[in-house]
Amino acid sequence: MSPVGRPRKVAVTLAMLLAMSIIVIPRPVSAIADFTVTASPAEVTIPLGYWADVMVTVTSLNGLTGSVQIDMPVGGGTGLFGAGFSTGMQLNPGGNASTVLMLTPGNTPGNYTASVNVTIGSMVHSLAIPLIIRPVSGPDFITRLWGSYSILQSWSSPVQEEIMSLGGFEGQASLTATVSPSVQDAPVVSFQPSTVTISGNQASTYIATLSAARITPTGNYVVTVRATSGTISHSYNAILMVGDYRPPTEEPPPSNNATTTSTHQSNEATTNQLLPILSPAVAMLESLWWLVTASGAIVVSGIVIVRRRQRRRD
Repeated sequence: MSPVGRPRKVAVTLAMLLAMSIIVIPRPVSAIADFTVTASPAEVTIPLGYWADVMVTVTSLNGLTGSVQIDMPVGGGTGLFGAGFSTGMQLNPGGNASTVLMLTPGNTPGNYTASVNVTIGSMVHSLAIPLIIRPVSGPDFITRLWGSYSILQSWSSPVQEEIMSLGGFEGQASLTATVSPSVQDAPVVSFQPSTVTISGNQASTYIATLSAARITPTGNYVVTVRATSGTISHSYNAILMVGDYRPPTEEPPPSNNATTTSTHQSNEATTNQLLPILSPAVAMLESLWWLVTASGAIVVSGIVIVRRRQRRRD
């Protein structure tokens, strides 16, 4: 081979080897925006004739954002007479949105499955929640916070609640509360009294006071209240929304779009309270009212009350 042809052959050989060593790297596939739905507790037990609460949380995946719509069928084979929950929630990218479902059972004990349908844009996910509806079988008690509360920075809102004796329970129940996320200067929930004396088959009242400091970070918090008496312990959840501080001259007037038929009292000394939105009484599921939230401007979110239709009697 001539010296002139040798470099050309070497170049061709190197080109072939380079072509054989090329590794094809696939293009990265963009993650699809989506969401998940979870419930706490995952299984719900409802005393016949009373109620139960379950917190549903929607979590954004891969940057999904949008308005959250919830639907929960009642009646038929669900075991439920009614359900109440918030609407108008907004899911932010990488965040989550929660609502408390207020569940009222029908008249037939048994094991059921209720479905929560969550829609964001064109995407729909359903979550099946096992329900156990059973008669009261022994001494117990039940209470709840309202589903949602809203206060402003530097506000304190006292709300009257009830703890109900079941099955002839008599004794004392201690109340404690935790707030999450546990950030610096988080809102505080306190009780008066913190230990409630309960009489058999009667309701006892207590005051839950929700307070936010001037520097409490705005946003949504989850309040978990635990009521304990001896070996009996129950926990209840609620959403607490903290809005931006406004001077007293900018406080909303006592009359607004919030209406409720609950027994909660108001007076001139507590006009800086923001009205809670879900009544602890089972009969309140027959009403529709509004949640008023202040965060610079007034934002109104609705509460949907779903009831099984009564059959018309002749």
